[in-house]
Amino acid sequence: MAQRDKAGAEHNVHENHRARMQQRVQTYGLESLADHELLEYLLFFVIPRRDTNPLAHRLIDHFGGLHQVLDASYDQLLEVEGIGPASARLLSTYLPVNRCYLRSRAQRAGLETLEKQAEYLLPLFHGQNMEIVYELLLDDRFRLLRAVRLAEGVSNSVQLDTKKAVAEALRSGATTVVLAHNHPGGYEVPSADDAVITGKLMQQLDVVGIALLDHIIVAQDRYLSMRATGRMPRLRNGSVEMEFLVSSGG
Repeated sequence: MAQRDKAGAEHNVHENHRARMQQRVQTYGLESLADHELLEYLLFFVIPRRDTNPLAHRLIDHFGGLHQVLDASYDQLLEVEGIGPASARLLSTYLPVNRCYLRSRAQRAGLETLEKQAEYLLPLFHGQNMEIVYELLLDDRFRLLRAVRLAEGVSNSVQLDTKKAVAEALRSGATTVVLAHNHPGGYEVPSADDAVITGKLMQQLDVVGIALLDHIIVAQDRYLSMRATGRMPRLRNGSVEMEFLVSSGG
């Protein structure tokens, strides 16, 4: 009887705590929560009858911080004591859902400025420790048709098949392409190889009447536009000025 009363009292404490936190979020938003409280709040949805506070702290202790928890894969999350399949599915869907949200907004609003292109691209590379190449395929009003993941490499290099990039652009009916890749090491200046592959792709797209608008290099939360910094290759009578590429490579 005493054990039942104790369990009931603990249940009431947890329910009251949840109610207070839910009211706080409703009044002040998720921004009012500390990192561990945000995880605790998210876990409410899959752990309805247990105190999620210790588990939230365990997640942060294990991974090192909130963003590392949300970067973690389903399998990595399962390694934490107390995290079951439902919790791992919930937490590992944060980044994919955010990417879908940004893609949907870009399709409606357009990506006509560097700032909008970068806002869309940064989450695609978030948490990646290998070089990845994307191309944004845009229509003549700069609306996003598709974002295509073209290639994956290692931590400091990636090989791009430019013929594949051209084929994807043609298949989508794109009139403009923005190329993007990341430097996981944190240095966003393009290399000479980056400049050469940009020129090669620009030339091949030009043959089929598609413009390569920019090549954006992403490094963590920073980015560099080759066009905005004067590093884009130049086409003259269908040929790339190779001297410009060599002298302008980062």
